[in-house]
Amino acid sequence: MKTHLYTSMASLTLGLVASMPSVASAERDDPIDRVVVYGDRAQITRKTTVRCEQGEARARFGPLPRRLVERTLRGDAAGGATAVGVVSRIIEHGPERDERLAPLEAELEALDDTLAALDLREQAIDAAEGDAQRFVAFFGVTTAREARDSKPPVDRWRQALDAFRRAALERVDTRRAIIIERRDVQRQRALVQRRFDALAGLGAEEAWQAEVAVDCGKVGRAVVTLSYVVPDATWRPEYDLRFGADVGKGRVTLGIGAAVQQATGEDWKGATLVLSSARPWLGVEAPTPAPLRIGARKTKEGKVLVQARERRRTLDRDGLSQASGGEPAGAALDDKGQSVTWTLPNRVDIRSDGRPYWVPIDRIRASGEARYVAVPKRSGHVYRLVRFDNPARYPLLAGRLHTWRGGSYVGTQDLEHTGPGAPIEASLGIDGSLRIERVVVDDRTREPGFLSSTRTLPRAFAFVIRSSARAAATVEIRENLPVSKVDDVKVRIDAGKTTAGYDFSPLTGLVTWQAKVPAGGEATVELGYTIALPEDWKM
Repeated sequence: MKTHLYTSMASLTLGLVASMPSVASAERDDPIDRVVVYGDRAQITRKTTVRCEQGEARARFGPLPRRLVERTLRGDAAGGATAVGVVSRIIEHGPERDERLAPLEAELEALDDTLAALDLREQAIDAAEGDAQRFVAFFGVTTAREARDSKPPVDRWRQALDAFRRAALERVDTRRAIIIERRDVQRQRALVQRRFDALAGLGAEEAWQAEVAVDCGKVGRAVVTLSYVVPDATWRPEYDLRFGADVGKGRVTLGIGAAVQQATGEDWKGATLVLSSARPWLGVEAPTPAPLRIGARKTKEGKVLVQARERRRTLDRDGLSQASGGEPAGAALDDKGQSVTWTLPNRVDIRSDGRPYWVPIDRIRASGEARYVAVPKRSGHVYRLVRFDNPARYPLLAGRLHTWRGGSYVGTQDLEHTGPGAPIEASLGIDGSLRIERVVVDDRTREPGFLSSTRTLPRAFAFVIRSSARAAATVEIRENLPVSKVDDVKVRIDAGKTTAGYDFSPLTGLVTWQAKVPAGGEATVELGYTIALPEDWKM
């Protein structure tokens, strides 16, 4: 038996544990009161009420999950009482029988029966193939004898051979079907077995038991809590975005929820659920700077022109917009600066079966605008995108965003971490009535001339938008130019080869047009630019 003690008053705690009356109960009276879920663990808080005798009491909690982190066991007391220590030990304990295990056991038995029947069918095929081999040997001897007759029975031989071939092909088809069916049954059985193991606690035969020593003072009853940390619990943000079917300004409805999963070995029944974005135990130890050493070596490559991609995020002119929303409607928000926690208003049940359970957090609305957007360098499709600013005063964590357009489900995409008031752009799917084509017009390299030492790389493209819609449309075309980070390399737009009316961002190299496409017609936008670099640069 393993015993562990946490106390700030060791001698008093040991005396209380030795002398306090035991607390017995026919039913478990230490339910889970509160659960704080982090990215990879959860902090559980159980609560019970004990009766005090001679100013002392002890509260027993258990059985507790075998995989709990023992050093995180903490006791507390309310109502004028004080918790003075926690004693923990390992006890023998079989997993409590879950009412959902019986149908899973029946399903496993049925799947095992199906596998056994498949084995019998395969054995029958093996026996048939053995008979077929013996038939071939007999057929060879018989045909050799009958071939010496003046009129050998060729038709009968042909019929026998045809029947043999059909039987062989049927056995091949049957064996293939058995292999496919066995694979499906085995896959289904593995899924059922994993769920059975999760519900059965993986056959654990040990559990923790903890006792909290309480100094009651002058109270007759004390409310005692025990908290501990367990692994195998996580949550992730889930977002639902809804917008109308039309292009233009409209109302965005953003539902914020969370998918909670846990396989801690105990169900969370009727618990207050708190979701935290904090990452406990991360960076507990202070880092030590490592020594830096500088070296150099000669190279014959010289200066080389390369192309690289960068991920850029931009803010508005003030650095960060003011949030237009308030507190979340569905959950209590606690913004701690570096982390955010949401406390759900209603108690929830989360089973320890490893499946995701969706819980709502908030529902907010904002003004948005949908437009047609095309990025011809990446795709020939034209998309509907809706843009709006995060209306909540708290950040939206990175997660999955499910979008609906006009009441119809569009799909799922990734939402990056977005601060309060920061812009959000979400796809509403492809518009089938519009297509765009990117045509390369010029892609050459011009060497330096007689009086020049500059090599130029002209680039020219044409973007052709075709529409089959009954109404005219405005499509935003997006194309990015290379961005030079060295003074020797220059990138400039060729105004004579570029359609007017564009917007250009020197920071990101993004060029955009608002192209008007007539109903059932087409429109063309052109772009030309030049890269200039010294002739001693290599490409």
